[in-house]
Amino acid sequence: MQTTRRQFLIGGLAVTAAVPLTSRAASALGSLGARADADERVLVVLQLSGGNDALNMVVPGRQDAYFKLRPTLALARGTLHRLDDDFGLHPSMGALAPLFADGRASLVHGVGYPTPNRSHFRSMEIWHTADPVRPPGTRGWMGRIADELAARAPGSLVALHIGDGDLPLALRAEKSFTPTLRGKNGLELHASAAATRAARNSLLTLGGSGELAFLRSAASTTYSAAERMGAIASRASKGDYPNSRLAERLALVAKLVAGGFGTRLFHVELAGFDTHSRQAPVHAALLAELAGALAAFQQDLDAQGVGSRVTTMVFSEFGRRVEENGSKGTDHGAAAPVLFLGRSLRPGFHGTPPDLAKLVEGDIAFTTDFRALYASLERGWLDVTPSTSAEPFALFA
Repeated sequence: MQTTRRQFLIGGLAVTAAVPLTSRAASALGSLGARADADERVLVVLQLSGGNDALNMVVPGRQDAYFKLRPTLALARGTLHRLDDDFGLHPSMGALAPLFADGRASLVHGVGYPTPNRSHFRSMEIWHTADPVRPPGTRGWMGRIADELAARAPGSLVALHIGDGDLPLALRAEKSFTPTLRGKNGLELHASAAATRAARNSLLTLGGSGELAFLRSAASTTYSAAERMGAIASRASKGDYPNSRLAERLALVAKLVAGGFGTRLFHVELAGFDTHSRQAPVHAALLAELAGALAAFQQDLDAQGVGSRVTTMVFSEFGRRVEENGSKGTDHGAAAPVLFLGRSLRPGFHGTPPDLAKLVEGDIAFTTDFRALYASLERGWLDVTPSTSAEPFALFA
């Protein structure tokens, strides 16, 4: 495989640049592993791709319209994990119920934006750029944060995407370097330590100048960074993680945070939520994977003494229609709740609860702009300049 300026493949580790790889990017890689400040705050964004049916995740079990509009998909009240008098969690999400009970979970109802778009691609662009009007540019909302944080700590790597596929638009930056880490547990170095050192040393003996010299330097620092990250990734987890890809990725995030790796922004994805037909079994399996991984992740963070430093946001590009379709599934909707986990949040439910007797063109009414949530995370959690003029939502205690 040919190595280009935009990608280095080292064993099983794929490090893909979010911006054209420059000496600044190489410097960032070379600084990986620096100890983070003890009080440095971290944001983890978990994207549920496909349009999660949040009505069957956090169920309004006391509303008759829920059962009337969903004759086959409605979940019986007695099967739900009770959260309060009005809402309960899907039967497969029992692992998450204790986090609501002890105040480590928060949910904001009715999140969306004006004039909702039902296209997966366009709606995700809107969420990723925090701009429902203009076409997507070169920088996402997390990329803007990364640029500001990186300017405060030159040479640091402040953002990571852990997953498959291209770097999300949300993380695309203009002035900072954001890699994608792929493979089991985020990275794998298949070669032995001795072979890795030999490969790195051989790079240092190559001649050439200009771009070749730069590539040699950047590849060498990538080897060093991978070794340091590998040492952290080999740490034992302190959470009871299920056997799933999402759990593996969140376990790696916990290791990097607890190990003082210094990254402040993480983006992780769970896909498969476009449930147009035969939704019930597929959705149940996805929600079980989600709840088990999140519960273990929070357990892990707390056991390692870093739970108060991490806030996790779980969102989807849109919800689903309230009425089920003729294929025992649901179609693209609009507003939906956003879930947060952490120890610094205002716990419980916030925003305007959905009223299924007052739908807007068959959808739950949009009552909270997602940009207000971003503004709260930016200003109230990460202490950076908000990317929009939206008034911050009161997420934190």
